[in-house]
Amino acid sequence: MDSGVEEGLVNRARIIRSQRSAWRLKELADLYEQGRLKIHIRQVSPLERSADAYRAVELGHGRGKVVINVD
Repeated sequence: MDSGVEEGLVNRARIIRSQRSAWRLKELADLYEQGRLKIHIRQVSPLERSADAYRAVELGHGRGKVVINVD
């Protein structure tokens, strides 16, 4: 691939990734509901174990999101 085209794609990906808004969140939720977006969750911890969840994130090992359940 042409390096200029590749650089443009990388820059576009950064812009999309950095957009945070209610509209973008709804768009992502819709994609998830349609089965077009897969989210890998590595760990779910209750609020009282949030320190453990934070340590898991800080270690940087593993793939996926670490979720804190506040119910």
